[in-house]
This record gives sequence, C-alpha cells and structure tokens, in this order.
Amino acid sequence: MTLSKLIEMFTGIGLKIIPLLASVAFLTFVWGVARFIKSAGNETEVKQSKQFLIWGIVGLFVLVSIWGIIVFLRKEFGFEGTLLIPQIKF
Repeated sequence: MTLSKLIEMFTGIGLKIIPLLASVAFLTFVWGVARFIKSAGNETEVKQSKQFLIWGIVGLFVLVSIWGIIVFLRKEFGFEGTLLIPQIKF
C-alpha cells in the first residue's frame, strides 16, 4: 500500500464519520436548549443545561475545524482539488 492510498483511506474515513459526529453534537446542543427552557426556575438544572449547550458548541467547532483541516490537506497534497462537503449517503 502506497502512502497516497493510505492518506486517501484515512481522509475518506474521516469525511464519512464527521457528519455522524456533527449530528450528535447538534443534538446535544438542541437537547441543552430544550432542558434550559424546561428548567426555568431550577438553578442546578439550568447549570447542567448550560453545560450541554457549551459542549454542543465545542463539539461542532471541533468537527468543523477537523473537516477544514482534512479538506486543506487534501488540496495541498493534490489528492482532490474540490471543496468536499461531508454528507451521509443513503
């Protein structure tokens, strides 16, 4: 197996996993919003809801950053020249 095949394999796997993980991060954020609205008067639940919101945003930021790095490296090393948007194919 050549180095270029190995790199293409890892970037392909990464670009297939990113949409799934982004969905989980987005659902975590939405769950935090729902809990925040539901727990209007309870101080401890509001605090926990804020943690869900923060971790959802952090997760989305990390995944978008990883996606950008993968696309940049693929373009720089000449594997693909197009902007690749991660998606789940049915």
